[in-house]
Amino acid sequence: MNNTIFELKNVNKEYKTKVEIIEVLKNISLELNQGDFISIQGKSGSGKTTLLNIIGLLDTPTTGEIKFDNEIINYADEKIKNMIRNQKIGFVFQFHYLLNEFTALENVMIPALIDTKLDRNKLKTKAKELLELVELGHRMNHKPLELSGGEKQRVAIARALINDPNIVLADEPTGNLDLETSETTRKLFKKINDEKKQTIVIVTHSSELAELTKDKYKIEKGSLKKIWHL
Repeated sequence: MNNTIFELKNVNKEYKTKVEIIEVLKNISLELNQGDFISIQGKSGSGKTTLLNIIGLLDTPTTGEIKFDNEIINYADEKIKNMIRNQKIGFVFQFHYLLNEFTALENVMIPALIDTKLDRNKLKTKAKELLELVELGHRMNHKPLELSGGEKQRVAIARALINDPNIVLADEPTGNLDLETSETTRKLFKKINDEKKQTIVIVTHSSELAELTKDKYKIEKGSLKKIWHL
């Protein structure tokens, strides 16, 4: 039996200018279950990132419904949205957004420090385990300026996992990486999905990354369609 953790239902997103209404997303429905690993592809400007931002509660649909754990999200309730973003969603962006004054280990720990009740020693142990998972245990005490681009992105992936999120959302995670580092990152996402049964949604231009996902979608003219062959 599938464990549905997230659902979009009839979501539309439009922007109004002085002369026209621009429809970015049209009547999109999507259901995510525990362990899903999906990719979303599309041309620049097709609405991929807008869709990812709506899933991540960083943007609000014009119409439609969003559910987390079968609970309908009230878009006006910023407190609830902040809680879900911090506790139930892990974000990986094209740029890593690490803090240069902190070590890799400290950067991984940061999202969990919002909860002041957590045992710091247990949190540190967990962060170390995640850095081992992304094969950076030997670099945990290095600061971002001492890490390569690919290493920084792997720290960002570990950071996205620190709160045991329901979903990891990745926006062009290999976009700034060279070919060899991109391949390492692609394999890492697959490893995390295989070993941790982590639900992952990736927006990407990379057909190589999309090929590794279990389900593939494409956005064209604001509509989301499942595709079977790349």
